[in-house]
Amino acid sequence: MKFLLFLFLMIFIASCDLPYVEDNPYKPSEDTLINEVTNRTFVQLKKERELYPCGVGSGMMDQIRMLALSFRYYKEVDINQARELLMAAGTLYLNTINAKKEIRPFLQNDPFQPKNIGIRIFLQKPNGSEPEPETLTVAAMVNGILDYDVRIAETGRLTTIYRETFEEAAEKLGIVEENGQYRQGTQLVHGQCQ
Repeated sequence: MKFLLFLFLMIFIASCDLPYVEDNPYKPSEDTLINEVTNRTFVQLKKERELYPCGVGSGMMDQIRMLALSFRYYKEVDINQARELLMAAGTLYLNTINAKKEIRPFLQNDPFQPKNIGIRIFLQKPNGSEPEPETLTVAAMVNGILDYDVRIAETGRLTTIYRETFEEAAEKLGIVEENGQYRQGTQLVHGQCQ
């Protein structure tokens, strides 16, 4: 009887799959990597530019096609100031994504480009209320295009009053791209991520 019990146990153990153990037990997931680059960007932009995070977005199926960030900014600005904010946020996000080696296999294209990110800045008065009609209300960078929108008094609808490409805005600010990193002149825009 003991022999049959032993034989049964051995057959049972041999038929069980042993747990799979990877060589590298910590392999960050796609979501973890996205959260890392997003949080790093949020913290730096809040500290350096007073851009307050209010939203995130992504476009993914098999690979990461697009990542997006939204902010609130509690100062009234003109188009030139809005351009500086959009480009600071966009280039920092791109630099952070492109410097993160672990995320590269998940990206649809490496390096990530302006067409792969979205940045939206919702402008508000210092007290948190909506800007006056006909003043800049939203500044956005989507698919490599920067739009500057005002709210029309009669209809309450947003209307784009000025549009430019990422490349046009970069030229105005002296920003150049080199190996997926954006630099102003010879200095890296907002540092690098490890």
